[in-house]
Amino acid sequence: MSDDIRVRVLGPVEIAGPQGPVTLRGRGHRTLLARLALRPGQPVASSALIDALWDQAPPTAPKTLRSHVAHMRRDLRAADVLNMIVTRDPGYLLRIPPFSVDVVRFESLARRGHQALSSGDHRAAADQLQAALALWRGDALGDCRQGQWVRQEASRLGDARLDAHEDLIGAELALGRHGEVLGELAGLVVAHPFRERLWEQLMLALYRSGRQAEALATFRRARSTLVEQLGVEPGTRLRSLESAILADEPVQEPPVSLQAVVSVGLPAELTSFVGREEELAKLGGMFAGGRLVTLAGTGGVGKSRLALRCAGQLAASVQGGVRLVELAGLRDRALVPHAVAEALGVRDQSGRSPVDVLVDVLRDRDVLVVLDNCEHLLEACADFVTALLRGCPRLLMLVTSRQPLGVEGEQVLIVPPMPVEHAAMRLFAERARDAVLDFEVTADNVRIVENLCRRLDGIPLAIELATLVLRTLSPSQLLSRLDDRFALLSGARRGVMARHQTIRAAVEWSFELCTPAERLLWSQLSVFAGSFDLEAVEQVCGGDYVLSLVARLVDKSVLSSQTVGGVVRYRLLETLRQFGAEQLLADGFTETLRRRHLAWCQRLASWGEKEWFGPNQAVVFTRIHLDRANLRAALEFGLESDPAAGLRLAGTLWFYWIGCGVFAEGRRWLDALLGLPFRGYERHKALWVNGYVATLQGDTPAAIGMLDECRAQSDDLVAVAYSIYVRGAAAIFTDDLVAGTALFAEANQRLTGLGQLDSNVVMTKVALAMTVAFTGDLPTTVALAQDAHAVAEQHGEQWALAYAHYVLGFAACLQGALGQAVAHAKKCLAIKQTFNDLLGIALSVELLALLAAMVGEAERAAQLLGAVAGIWPHVGVPLFGSRNFAAPHEQCEQLARQALGDRGYELAFAVGSRLSIDDAVALGLA
Repeated sequence: MSDDIRVRVLGPVEIAGPQGPVTLRGRGHRTLLARLALRPGQPVASSALIDALWDQAPPTAPKTLRSHVAHMRRDLRAADVLNMIVTRDPGYLLRIPPFSVDVVRFESLARRGHQALSSGDHRAAADQLQAALALWRGDALGDCRQGQWVRQEASRLGDARLDAHEDLIGAELALGRHGEVLGELAGLVVAHPFRERLWEQLMLALYRSGRQAEALATFRRARSTLVEQLGVEPGTRLRSLESAILADEPVQEPPVSLQAVVSVGLPAELTSFVGREEELAKLGGMFAGGRLVTLAGTGGVGKSRLALRCAGQLAASVQGGVRLVELAGLRDRALVPHAVAEALGVRDQSGRSPVDVLVDVLRDRDVLVVLDNCEHLLEACADFVTALLRGCPRLLMLVTSRQPLGVEGEQVLIVPPMPVEHAAMRLFAERARDAVLDFEVTADNVRIVENLCRRLDGIPLAIELATLVLRTLSPSQLLSRLDDRFALLSGARRGVMARHQTIRAAVEWSFELCTPAERLLWSQLSVFAGSFDLEAVEQVCGGDYVLSLVARLVDKSVLSSQTVGGVVRYRLLETLRQFGAEQLLADGFTETLRRRHLAWCQRLASWGEKEWFGPNQAVVFTRIHLDRANLRAALEFGLESDPAAGLRLAGTLWFYWIGCGVFAEGRRWLDALLGLPFRGYERHKALWVNGYVATLQGDTPAAIGMLDECRAQSDDLVAVAYSIYVRGAAAIFTDDLVAGTALFAEANQRLTGLGQLDSNVVMTKVALAMTVAFTGDLPTTVALAQDAHAVAEQHGEQWALAYAHYVLGFAACLQGALGQAVAHAKKCLAIKQTFNDLLGIALSVELLALLAAMVGEAERAAQLLGAVAGIWPHVGVPLFGSRNFAAPHEQCEQLARQALGDRGYELAFAVGSRLSIDDAVALGLA
C-alpha cells in the first residue's frame, strides 16, 4: 500500500490517498475511521468499534458495523486506496504506517519537545512543540458522532494539546520571550482557570517583564479562583513562586518532569502480560473523563493484573507517583484509611481522623492510588473514596472490585473473560511453558487447547490453574477430567453467575488434585491475613510434615512465596484463601483455627514485648510490622468473640502502639475493646496502655479517666504502678510539676520493688529527669538521665535510651554546653527515625532548632521550626499544650526573628514547612 496516505483527526476527520482527499459519507464513517486510526496497525475489537459508534448499541449494531466497513472499503478502492481496512480478529485494523496519522506525529513531536525542555535545550523544544501544535486544525474529532468514546478521546487529546502548549510557553519563557507570550497567557488562564501551571507562567512572564505588582495580583486571582470554585488552596509551586516574587528573588521557569515510567509502589511483574489491549486503551480514555475508575468483574478474571499494568503506564503522567493498596487481607472497614496511609507512607500519631490526615497530605499532590480487592469492604471503600476525591482535586483512583462502588463520578469498566481464539490460548501456551519447559501448541493439540480455554470461559486464573496440571496430565487427559468436573458442578449454585461457577469449578478441581493433607493445610492457612512464615504455619496449623506440605503447595502455586529479611514468607492468593475459608467453615473448624491464630499472635506479641527491652528492638519492629495484617485479624476476632484475649493482645502490643509510631490504630483497638462489657484482669493493662496513648496524643481528660479507673479498681499491682507513671506524664504535660515529680518517684519505687525492668521503667527515670529540669535543678537532672542512659545501654535498649539523650541534650543546652547538646539531640533523632516515633522526632527537632538559633544559625532554626510544625499535627497537641515544653520553642522563635526580621523568619519557616518528615530529619541531622 502506498505511503502517500494520510489520516487526520486533529480537527475534522480526513483521509487523503494518492489521488487526493477521499470522501467520507457521514459521521458514522468518520467515527469508525478515527477509532481505527488511533491504533494504526493494531486490531481493534468489533465491540470497541460498536462502543465508539453507539452509547446504547441497537441489536443490529454488528450488522450495521459490517455494512459501514463494506461501504468504506468500496469508497477507498474508488480512490485507489486498497486493502487499508483489514479484517483481523477480534475485529479490524487500519493497515497504515503509524506516522501517516497526525495524532501519532503530534504525540511523538510533543514528547520529544517535552524531553528537550526537561534537558534544557529550549530552542529545540520550541521547534518540536511548534511543529506538533501546527498539526491541529480545530477541535479533535469535532465532526464525529458525539458519543462517550468521542467525548473521552477528544478530552484526552485536548489535554495533550494544552500540555504541549504549556511546554511551548515554558520554552519561550526560557528563551526570554516574556512579552511575546503575555497576551496569549492572559487568554489561556481565562479559558483554563484551573491549570495552575498557566497561572505560574503568567506570573513569571509579568515578573520578568518588570511588572511585580501585577504578578502578585495574578496570584491573588488564581487563589480566589481555586478556593471559590474548587475549594482548594494553590499548590506548593504556585505558593513558592509568590514567596520568591514577594522577596524580589530570581525565579526559574516552572519545573518540568521527564516523562519516564517510574511505577513507584508497584510490584514487579513476574510473568508476561497477555492480551487486554482493548481494556488498557479504554482505561486511558476513561481517566481523561474523570478521576475514579473501577475495574469490576468476576473473581479470577484479571482485574488486579490489569490495574497494575494500567497504573504502570499512567505513572509517566502522574508526577506524584503511583501507590498500590492491597485490601484483600483487611476485614475491618475502619482500617481502610489506615491501610491507605500506610501504603502512602503517611505517618500520623494524633487523634485526628485518618481520612482528614490523608486529605491534608494529598490535597496538593498529583498521585494515582490503586485500591485492590474492595468487594468485601464495599461501603467503607465507597465512603472513603468519596471523601478523598472531594478533598483532593489532583488525586486519581483506580479501584478493583467484584462490583462497582456506586459513588458519584465513578466510571466502571467491566473486565470480561479473554477471547478464546487469541488471548486465552496465548495465555494458556505461555503459562504452560512455565510449567512444562518444552510445551508447544501444535497442530495435534491446538483444538484441545482451544476447547480447554473455552470450557474455562477464558478466565485467566482458571487457565493458569489448569496449566499447572500439565506436569502430570496431557492436555487431552486434562480436558476429559475438566469435563467431568463441570458436569458435576452444573447448576450446583443456583442464583450465581455462570462465570462464578466456572472459577469455582477451576479452584475446586485444583483443590481435589491435592492430597488430603495438602487440602487440609490449604483450608487451615485461610485463617492468615496477608503473609506469614513457616513458624506461624507450624504453630497455628500443626500436624506432621508441615515443611514438606508447604513446599508442595508452593510448587503447585497454591502458595506464593517471597524472601523478606532473610526469611521466606508465604501468601495465599485471595481467591484461593476464600475457597479455603469455605472448606474450613464447612468442616466446622473455623473458630478453632481462629483461636489458634489469635493464640499465635499473642505469643508473637509477648515475644515482641520481651525482646523490646534489649538489643533486638529494630528486629521486633520489623517483624511485628510484617505481621500487622495478622494482628489486626486476631484483634478483630477478639472483638467479636473473645474480649479477654483481645484485650490481652492489645495491651501486650503497647510497645508497638507507643514505640513504633502507631498511636491512632492502637487507640482505636483499645477504645473498642475497652468499650465491651468485660471486667477481667486483662482490662487493667489495657487501661493504662490506652491511657498512655491518649496522654501522648494530648487527650488528657480521657487519659486521666482510664488511669484513675485502673488505679481504683485493679488489684494488679504492676498495672497500678504503670498507671501511676502515666498519670505522672499527664501531670507534667499540664505543667503540674509537683504532682508529676511525686507520681514518677512513686511509680519508680513501686516498679523497682515489684522487680519490673523494661523500657517504661527506664522512662520513669527519664520523665523524672525532665520534670526536675523544668524546676532548674540541672545536676539532679543529669544524674537521673545518666542513670536511665546507663540502664538502657547495659541492656542494649534504644527507644528509651533516645529519650535519655534528649534530656541530657536539654540539660546541656541550659548549661551552655551547646556542642554536647547537639550531639545528644542528634543521637535521639537518629534512633527515633528507626522506629517511626514521631513524638521523639518532633521533640529532638525542636531542641535542634533552639540550638541552631543559639549558635547563630537563625535561618536553619526557622526552617527546623517550620518542619516540626508540620510533624506535630501527626502526633497530637503540639508540645502537649505545656508551657514548660513550649518555652524552648518560644525562645527559639524569638532568637530567629531577632536575627532574620519578621519577613526573613516567615520565608525560612515556609521553606521548612514544605519539607517531608524524612527531609526534616535529614535537616536536623545535617
